[in-house]
Amino acid sequence: MHLLTDFDLTRDQVVEILDLSSEIKANPGKYSDSMKNRTLIMLFELASLRTRISFEAGMNRLGGHAIFYSISRT
Repeated sequence: MHLLTDFDLTRDQVVEILDLSSEIKANPGKYSDSMKNRTLIMLFELASLRTRISFEAGMNRLGGHAIFYSISRT
């Protein structure tokens, strides 16, 4: 599934995502390997250190790996 904007989701899909996020937060050990052998590549058009750190921490806690790739033109 490719998600470009929040308008790409139905109301039911949003509710399902929020319910799952609550479940993961309440029982983190149950999901500690749910992203095992998965890699998240992060591309940010604008600098976003807080978002980058949050995604990296989340992937780490779920057993995955995050890679930041800079697309800035400096």
